[in-house]
Amino acid sequence: MLTNSEWLGINELSLLIHGTDAVQDMERYFLEALRNIVPFERAAFFLFHEDAEGQLVLQSPVFIHMDPEIVKAYGRLINTNGICRRVISLRRTMAYRSSDLVTPDEQATDAVSEVRTAFLLPNDVQFYSGIVLTDERKLLGEVILYRTARQRDFTDNEIEILDRLKDHLAIRLRHERTGAAGAELPAEPEYAQLTALGLTPRESEIASLVMQQYSTEDISRRLVISQYTTKKHLHHIFTKLGVRSRMQLIEAIRTWQRMQA
Repeated sequence: MLTNSEWLGINELSLLIHGTDAVQDMERYFLEALRNIVPFERAAFFLFHEDAEGQLVLQSPVFIHMDPEIVKAYGRLINTNGICRRVISLRRTMAYRSSDLVTPDEQATDAVSEVRTAFLLPNDVQFYSGIVLTDERKLLGEVILYRTARQRDFTDNEIEILDRLKDHLAIRLRHERTGAAGAELPAEPEYAQLTALGLTPRESEIASLVMQQYSTEDISRRLVISQYTTKKHLHHIFTKLGVRSRMQLIEAIRTWQRMQA
C-alpha cells in the first residue's frame, strides 16, 4: 500500500510531466524528482524512433550517472537481444523490473550473459526497473532505473509508483509526437479574459471549456492532460471563484461577463 508521501510524490510528478514545456527538460526533471520516492543510482530516459524495418533508435536521451557510450550499447541490444526485447516486444505501456523478466532457468543463457557483459557489469548494475511507453502499439520511449549491488531490488510498492505514472508519461509523449499542443484550444479572446478573475491561463482554458459543456473526460482529451490533473484544476477554479459545482461556475462567469459588458 502506498504511503501518503508516495501519493504526494506521484501527484507532483504528474503535474511536472504535463506542465514542463520542453520534452528533454521534462525527462530530466522527472528523473530527478522520481529519485525522491523511488531511489536509484543510475537512470536513463529516452524516446524511440522506429524505422520501416522495426529497428529502434534512441532519441533525446537523458542520463543520470551513466556514460553515454555505454548507454549506446543498450541501443544495440534492444534490436538484437531477446531479454532486452522481451518487454518492448509486447508493445504496451507497462512498468517492469528485471527480476520479473528472467526466469531461474534462463540465468545462464547466452542472451542473459550478453546483457550482463555488454551493459550491466560496465555500469555496475545489479537490478533494474523501468517503464515502456507506447501509443496504439507504437513505441514512444522508455525510462530505465538502475541499482548497484549496494542497493536492494525494486519493491512492489516502487513498481506500483511507476505503474501509476506510466499513463501520464505516455500521454505526454503522444502529445509530443503528434504535435497537438494547443491545436484545438478555444480561441484566445474567449478564455484569456478569465485571467482577470484570478485564474491562471490553464485554469482559464478549462473554465472556458466548462462553459461549453465539456465533460472532465473531454477536457482531459482536448488538452492532453490526465483526468486527475483536470479535476485538480477544477478544484482550484471552484475555490478561487467561491463556487461548488459546474453550474455555479457557469453562472458566476456569466454574471461577471454581464458586468463587464
